[in-house]
Amino acid sequence: MNISNIQKAQIEYFDLIKGYEQQIFSDTINQKQIAMFLDEIQCFWLNKKDILTIELETLSSNRECLVLMGAVYLDIKDNEHYLFKALGNEHIISDPLLKLENFFRLSPQVFDSESIELFRRTFNDVLKVLSDYQKYFYILPINIIAIENQNEHIDLLQRFFLNFVNTMLDKNFDKLDDFFDKYSTYENIENDMTPFFKSYLTFNDSNDEALSLKDKVETYIHSQPIMVSMFQDKTEAEKFILSLQGLVTQIIDILVISLITNLTPFIRFKPTFHYLTTVMYTFIEDEYFKKMIEKTIIYYIFYNTVNKDNLMKINFNTYTKVVKETDFLDLIIQKMRKKNINIFETGVEQVGDIIKNTFCNTLHKQEMTS
Repeated sequence: MNISNIQKAQIEYFDLIKGYEQQIFSDTINQKQIAMFLDEIQCFWLNKKDILTIELETLSSNRECLVLMGAVYLDIKDNEHYLFKALGNEHIISDPLLKLENFFRLSPQVFDSESIELFRRTFNDVLKVLSDYQKYFYILPINIIAIENQNEHIDLLQRFFLNFVNTMLDKNFDKLDDFFDKYSTYENIENDMTPFFKSYLTFNDSNDEALSLKDKVETYIHSQPIMVSMFQDKTEAEKFILSLQGLVTQIIDILVISLITNLTPFIRFKPTFHYLTTVMYTFIEDEYFKKMIEKTIIYYIFYNTVNKDNLMKINFNTYTKVVKETDFLDLIIQKMRKKNINIFETGVEQVGDIIKNTFCNTLHKQEMTS
C-alpha cells in the first residue's frame, strides 16, 4: 500500500506553515494577510490533488479510515487526540485552516478580531499535529479532493435543505423565497412547525430542547461574535434560516463527502450529531450509508462514554500500541450483533456498556501494568 505522497505532503505542509508562524502571531497580522496565506495553502494542495486522491482511495479501500468532521480542529491542547485515535485504523483531519477560509473572505465591515484568534488557535493545533503527531494523523484537503464542481455541490446541498424545511413545516415551497414571503418572526415559524421538530430542533451544544425557538436561535447566534455582526440587519426569519441552514447542510455535506472519499465521519459536536440522527433515515435504506452511519453513531457514543482523563494517564505512544493491537471497533460491532442491537432504533445504553467492557477495561489493565 503506497501512500508515500500523503506522507511526503505532511512534511512539506509543516515546512510551509511553519514559515508563517512568526507572521501569524505578530501584532500586525490582518485579514488580508491571512487570506493571502490561505491562497498559498490552496495552491499547495491543488498541486498535489491528483496523486493524493489516488493514494487516499488506496488507503480507504484497505483500512478503516476515520475523518474528523463537525469540528474545526482536533484540539491537541485538550487531549482530544486520545479519543479520536481510539477506534479504527487511520485517522484523517480535513485541513482545519481551509475550513476558516470563508471567515477571511467576509467584507471588512463584518470581519472581527475574534476570527484572527480562532485562526491562531487552529494554526497552533495544526502545527502541533504535524510536529509531534505526524505518524498518527494525516492532514489532508478533503473538500478539495472530494468536490469536483463546487456549484453543483452547493445546488445539491440547497435542494436537500429546502426539502428539510418543507418537511419541518409540512409545506411545499419551491424555493426559499416562498418561505420568506410567508414568515417574518420566530413565533410565526414555531406555530407552523410539526410537533416533532418543535421539540427536537436544537442549535447549541447543550440541552436547549425546552427553550422557545427564539431563545434557541438567539442563544446560538450570540455564542459566536462574528455571527452577531453578520446577522445584525437580518429579520428573525432570515436569522432562523441562516442558522438552521448552516447545521443541516453541514451534515449533508459530511455524508456526501464521506461517500465520495470512502471515509467514516467522526462527529463529537452535539448539534451536528443531532442533525445526523434527524436526516439519517433518508440515507440508511442504502447499505453503504447504513454501515457508515452505524459506525459514526458508535464513535459518538464512545466519545460520550469514555472518560478522557483516564486515557491521559497512559503515555500516548503506549496507548496507540494498545489500540493498534486490538481492533476495538470490530469487537464492539461483534458484541452488538451478538446482542441483536439495532442502533438505529434503540440500544444506546447497551452500546455504552459494551464500550466500557471492551475498551475501558482493557485500557484500565494497561494502566495498572504501566
